[in-house]
Amino acid sequence: MDPVPIHVANWFLGGVPDDMGSFVGWELVRNSGDFVGRNEESVEGSKPNLVRWSRLGLETDPSDERGYQRVVERLSKYDAIGPAPGSWERAVRLQQTLLERHPTEAVQALAGFRALVVGTEEAKDLPAVLAGATAGLREVVFPHAAMYLVESTERLGRRYGVARAMLNVGDRPPEPTADGDTFTSSLKLMEDINVGLGAYLEPLVTSLSPHVWATTAPRLGGVLVFTFGKAVEPRPLLDLDLLALSERSAQIEPLKDVRDIQHTAFKAALRWWVDRLDLVFSHLTQPANYLVDGQYHPPSAVERLLTFEQLCRSIQVIGSSRDGHARRLALFHTLDSLAGLNRTLTRDRATTLSKMEAVLADLEAVLPVDVQLVLLPRARAAVQALRNLQDGFFMPSRLRDGGVMLPDKNGIDVFVPLATAAREWLTVLRNSQHGMDKTPTARTRALLAAHTGALAPRITDLAWLALLEVLAHPELLIRRGR
Repeated sequence: MDPVPIHVANWFLGGVPDDMGSFVGWELVRNSGDFVGRNEESVEGSKPNLVRWSRLGLETDPSDERGYQRVVERLSKYDAIGPAPGSWERAVRLQQTLLERHPTEAVQALAGFRALVVGTEEAKDLPAVLAGATAGLREVVFPHAAMYLVESTERLGRRYGVARAMLNVGDRPPEPTADGDTFTSSLKLMEDINVGLGAYLEPLVTSLSPHVWATTAPRLGGVLVFTFGKAVEPRPLLDLDLLALSERSAQIEPLKDVRDIQHTAFKAALRWWVDRLDLVFSHLTQPANYLVDGQYHPPSAVERLLTFEQLCRSIQVIGSSRDGHARRLALFHTLDSLAGLNRTLTRDRATTLSKMEAVLADLEAVLPVDVQLVLLPRARAAVQALRNLQDGFFMPSRLRDGGVMLPDKNGIDVFVPLATAAREWLTVLRNSQHGMDKTPTARTRALLAAHTGALAPRITDLAWLALLEVLAHPELLIRRGR
């Protein structure tokens, strides 16, 4: 990727804008009073190392605290801005309450572990927490459990932060908040980059939803990922809170054969996912992808960074929610957002059976076999749900072999292949969530009349399929200038 013109205001970095390159990991060179730059990894052809993973604990003795020292080395620098005083005491009380009320429940034990990790006030105390949790859960519940640290590096946070700071057009410094904080433009909209990576990792651990195979515990600078070594069944149907009684249950059937997945496949999936995220973040923060009138345009960068985080959050909702309507809303939000990443990734494409069959076939060709065991079952189920949608067309007067008769723009019935009609029917459903923002046509009404409205719950996993395609092919995020 060639370097591009970048305007860096003189107030940056205490009035030393030349230090911007080393601060964010750009190759930044003075050029005619301003700069040209690009990501350092573009120059070196190296691994971006914006996010990275490492295994914690000794396989021979997971109770040995020496196996968890990496968290001390990597996360101690954040102690000064970490958990508030008193967090540890509150976390201990919560864990004790959970153990007293549910002494044999693994879910409550995991919730207690998460509370302790989040509440530990200094990183030096984390090895004892991690060693105790890993050893205890391996002995009692999950014999193949493992602990990992996924780091969100300072370089990644700075690239996001600089793009937000540059939203202040021109050379005027950013205005502080009433509390005196600076560089806060859009901060809370993309805070998962700095704390927990939730939007980016939670879709992974729910990749076999409703089964779950890992849980996360966020810290500043990284997240602890505890893999169970197997896919764990969802909660029993009667284990409900009062709010759950008001859910519109999607009636999602568990995926087949997930109990047979070997524990090594979960490690492979985590490693693949983090490595691909690393490339995705590199492309998302590449200045050359945001050229407007020949110069790096920070607002375009922020808009796209925000799009990706919001898209991932919608996919997180689909993986973690049982409410069918919430899942459907999140599906269409995802499909509507895809074009913000790449203009060819349209909603129409994502709901066209032949296109999604091709995407699935490509993933089956490029993903490692063990990774496929963990990541592709929902993708396959989504394609099957899209295929089955055609079965909802029921009117004999309109059905023809392989198609359905629908009015064209002149009101004349024409033959439409079932796959095309199914795609158009999904568009009608999407538009209904926006108050039918496009005036219904005779064709729209014919589609509503000709279809039963039956929709397989797994149709929402088309969003998951779309995310997998972006991760498998991060080059889709390369943009041309405007």
